[in-house]
Amino acid sequence: MHPILFEVGGLSVYGYGAMLAIAFAVGVWGLTREGKRAGLSEDRLFEMVIWIMIAAILGSRILYILLELPRYLADPITVFHVRSGGLSFHGGLIAGIAVGIWYSRRHNMPPGKVADLVAPFLMLGYGIVRIGCLLNGCCFGRRSDVAWALPASYVDDALRHPTQLYAFLASMLIFAVLMWRRNKTRFDGQLFLEFILYYSIYRFVVEHFREVSAYAGFLTLGQAVSLIGAVGAFVAIRIWPLGRKA
Repeated sequence: MHPILFEVGGLSVYGYGAMLAIAFAVGVWGLTREGKRAGLSEDRLFEMVIWIMIAAILGSRILYILLELPRYLADPITVFHVRSGGLSFHGGLIAGIAVGIWYSRRHNMPPGKVADLVAPFLMLGYGIVRIGCLLNGCCFGRRSDVAWALPASYVDDALRHPTQLYAFLASMLIFAVLMWRRNKTRFDGQLFLEFILYYSIYRFVVEHFREVSAYAGFLTLGQAVSLIGAVGAFVAIRIWPLGRKA
């Protein structure tokens, strides 16, 4: 853990914020580069990313608060405390998809094609942000005595599964697969559905090693949502493709 990277003139530069900024910059660069090759406006894509990022941050925070509502009702001021974590990727994904579809349709860009361009760099950005989680000490794993266990939690110095690193490595693998698959799809939107499928599988597995408090029966809430996402994406790809290419 290293929440503060360095200080300049009394201003602290936080690791999580720095990784978020790097993820945004890398994602925008990759998306506009691929978009230009696909004949889409770089300016439109950049503006769309700004809207999606705002929506994703708000959506991820709102869903997290709803999932932990009793705790926030007991101490409402903690709604504004994000130092100890408090962002749900699923909430950000849902909000980001909604805004992306709205923006694409408003500016006459094919949503499926745009989603396919976004998918690899969304996964890349996700992986970079997970390094920020490791620096911040959030999204940590269960206590463990495995050889690679790390003191990866802001709550204590116990050795734990470094689930942030698991997430980073899985993200890089999924990013590579999506880049390899980007010209091998049958219809616009398929690559984004594959992103949801691969992410859901990874998340289902890694949830076993994470320290979580929200459960849906014998599954964690993250596993339940991931299972729904994986099945839904698989069915959409195999049975109900949205808008086949001509």
